[in-house]
Amino acid sequence: MARTNGDAKESKKNPMFIGLGLVVAGEGVGGVMIAGGNGAGGGKTIPVSPTPGVTDDVLQSLEAYRGKVVILDFWATWCGPCRMEIPDFIALQNKYRDQGLEVVGISIDPIAPRGNPSGAPAVAPFMKANGINYTILMVNNPKALKGFDVSQGIPTTYVVDRSGKIVRTYIGVRPRSVFETDINQLL
Repeated sequence: MARTNGDAKESKKNPMFIGLGLVVAGEGVGGVMIAGGNGAGGGKTIPVSPTPGVTDDVLQSLEAYRGKVVILDFWATWCGPCRMEIPDFIALQNKYRDQGLEVVGISIDPIAPRGNPSGAPAVAPFMKANGINYTILMVNNPKALKGFDVSQGIPTTYVVDRSGKIVRTYIGVRPRSVFETDINQLL
């Protein structure tokens, strides 16, 4: 689901979104590859932390998932459509993790704070309250998003194959079945 007119008006009031859009709009997705990957066996198992990590470079952080199929979801705790997708991502992580799927959420809360609590302090309690069972990383600087365009709104979700190639990009909420179809084609 794309942003509504109300959301667009609100983002115009928030210079952080304008700046974020300018930083990432020019980066685009074209040809972005996530480094490495042996393509076999799904790579190593990455332990999931009950608290969010921080990344200065999303693309570099994804190197830890070489050989895995990755659902990379850009989201925020205050984003209603983002919140709608989380139960599906939890279910997909439970169902496909042993086959080589990793769901990775990238929280933009620190660079686009809203609500109370807002920013980075909102993320860990949100994770706990919602039973998030997949890795959450926070970006503290718009430059960390280099190579990923979230200027059209969140959630923005990328599906990445085992070789590190972005094979699908979704802006807005999608049903679990859409991601499940992608996953089944890639695992």
